[in-house]
Amino acid sequence: MRRIIRRQLSSQVLGILLCLVGFAILLVVFWKAWSGVSASSNVLSSLWSYILTEQVDLASTVTLKLSYLSIMGAIFLFLGIVVIAFSRQVFYLSGGSVLLTCPYCKNQWKTSRAKAWAECPHCRQFIQPDVAKKKI
Repeated sequence: MRRIIRRQLSSQVLGILLCLVGFAILLVVFWKAWSGVSASSNVLSSLWSYILTEQVDLASTVTLKLSYLSIMGAIFLFLGIVVIAFSRQVFYLSGGSVLLTCPYCKNQWKTSRAKAWAECPHCRQFIQPDVAKKKI
């Protein structure tokens, strides 16, 4: 069987942008949290408590907890991965052979797939062959 992969460029760009935004948000969260956590003896538990309690001012009008930002970053990262995964379509072509007929010399030959234009192996003319029979 032959495999054909079709990629949609717009979906891949959107997925990469979502991943980058999610990664940037998570990087900002850990950058803000690391300065308050790095001196503690138990880094993981103090990081967790710092993320749950600390707030960040965005544009001096909106305040968000670091936990909300980390959830948004994880959601953007996950959505980006899903969009990238679904931007590819995989088609499988059967490996069966096709019997083609030349409209001029009426000779037949087998080929791996039906072709719109082909060269007849008997009369050497470039033709549009007729499909005589499909074998699976």
